[in-house]
Amino acid sequence: MNKFVHSLLFRGVVAHLLLFVFLFIKDLDFFCANIYDFLIYYFTSLIILILVLGQPSRTLSRISDQLDHLIESDVSENGELSNLSDKVKILGKSISISRNNLESQRNQLDSILTYMVDGVIATDRQGNVILANTAAQNYLNQSAQDLLDHPITKVLNISHEYSFYDLLEKEPELVIDTINHLGKPIFLRVKFVLFRRESGFIAGIVAVLNDKTEQEKLEQEQKQFVSNVSHELRTPLTSVKAYLEALEDGAIHDPEVAHSFIHVSLNETNRMIRMISDLLTLSRIDQKKLPLNKEVVNFVDFLRFQVGRLAQLADADPLNNFTGKFHFVVDFPKGPIWLEIDPDKITQVIDNIIGNALKYSPDGGEIRVTLVVKPSKVLLTISDQGMGISKSDLANVFKRFYRVDQARNSQTGGTGLGLSIVKNIITLHGGSIDAQSQGIGKGTSFIICLPYTDQLSDYNNNQEWDATFDSEFDEVNE
Repeated sequence: MNKFVHSLLFRGVVAHLLLFVFLFIKDLDFFCANIYDFLIYYFTSLIILILVLGQPSRTLSRISDQLDHLIESDVSENGELSNLSDKVKILGKSISISRNNLESQRNQLDSILTYMVDGVIATDRQGNVILANTAAQNYLNQSAQDLLDHPITKVLNISHEYSFYDLLEKEPELVIDTINHLGKPIFLRVKFVLFRRESGFIAGIVAVLNDKTEQEKLEQEQKQFVSNVSHELRTPLTSVKAYLEALEDGAIHDPEVAHSFIHVSLNETNRMIRMISDLLTLSRIDQKKLPLNKEVVNFVDFLRFQVGRLAQLADADPLNNFTGKFHFVVDFPKGPIWLEIDPDKITQVIDNIIGNALKYSPDGGEIRVTLVVKPSKVLLTISDQGMGISKSDLANVFKRFYRVDQARNSQTGGTGLGLSIVKNIITLHGGSIDAQSQGIGKGTSFIICLPYTDQLSDYNNNQEWDATFDSEFDEVNE
């Protein structure tokens, strides 16, 4: 019964009946008056239709039955039927294999699109979205339902600049900004590619979305870096040029003025040399070409020497831009602590942090240096009573060229590179550094964490201990 319902003859009879019903309803009065003529026309045309469609329908039915018979029965005795049966089975297997291959390829394509890092959006010939993978949905913070069947120019928010036909003709490469599914602003580079059929007709367009947020950020940082370097070099060069011109114009004949001008020029030149040296250090760090020449040193002894050296420098050098005399207070373990460090690089770290403390602390301020041993690490804390850092600035103090107080840094000759170098050096040692402050005017503390292992304590039995540091060293300056 089911086979008959789906047959060509049944469909023709149903179509014929519907046609006459339509004609009967359309001109009801006429056909009611001539009902016998109507029935004659109907049955005559129905017989003709059955005769016309019956033969091909029966033929198709017989072919179908024969194919079923060939597939199900054993026809090995009849060579021709066996041949035909084999071909039918091969055809069926080929169709099944092709269907399975298409399904497998579709699943593979779906998997690739789902796990691609780049977003992919495909449209039909009218520019409406027919496909958007997971990455595209995340980048645009929209679900598949929000994207499908919508114009791509509206989805990408570029309808005010481009129409769909502009995208077809120009295939532009755009950079758009949007908010992703995490609520973060991102930059997307969008590249359009035409999708053509084998006949050559354009079937739509494919848009590939690349997240270029980090690249855009890096480019902005590079531009800012070049701008900062230019400014930092131009300022002292302009100052030196002005003083040299003044000397050339006759100020050199006044010994007191000439000495002052030369002294300022030397300070500005030293400032430029320090900045160029810092830039070279950062360049080596970026290129991973800053080697560490590590040695196992007694860190307590090492710190006492560095603090004592800087205390003497602060007290003896009146031209170092420090604001006055300071008190150094240290709190170290009595016994030795052996660490594997690069002494020169860690000296640079301590010089920078304590140097900043000296520059920004008031006259008579206290600078405290504390060393605490923890399991697998040591904590070195350097605290001052200086100008402090606001909470909004704390997260940025280790960025290149970032300066908390532009005016004071200009006066003291800072370039904003020191703490960036410090952070990189500590990172190279496998450690970390953090800045803490309660706010403006409440001082600043830098906490350095370096890896430590008890295995190095064996050096305590093999190395000589400097007896000069056995006594309690509470203050360097009184």
